[in-house]
Amino acid sequence: MAYTRKAHVPMAEQIKLINECRQSGMTDADWCRKNDIAVSTFYNWVSRCRKAAVDHIPLPNHGHLEVPARNRT
Repeated sequence: MAYTRKAHVPMAEQIKLINECRQSGMTDADWCRKNDIAVSTFYNWVSRCRKAAVDHIPLPNHGHLEVPARNRT
C-alpha cells in the first residue's frame, strides 16, 4: 500500500480545528481518530500555534467534566 502525504493545512485552519476539538467535549485523541487526523500531527499544530503567539488555545479535555463546588454559605 502506497503512502500518500496529506496536503499542508494552513495555520488558520489548524487553529479552527484545535478549537473545534477542544470544544467538542471529547479527548484530543478520540477527536483526532474521529476526524482522521494523526494525534502527533494535532499536537504539532498546537505547539506551532503556541510558538506563533496565538492568543488562546483551549486546554485539553481529559474525558471528564469539572463539577463546580457547592457554595457553603
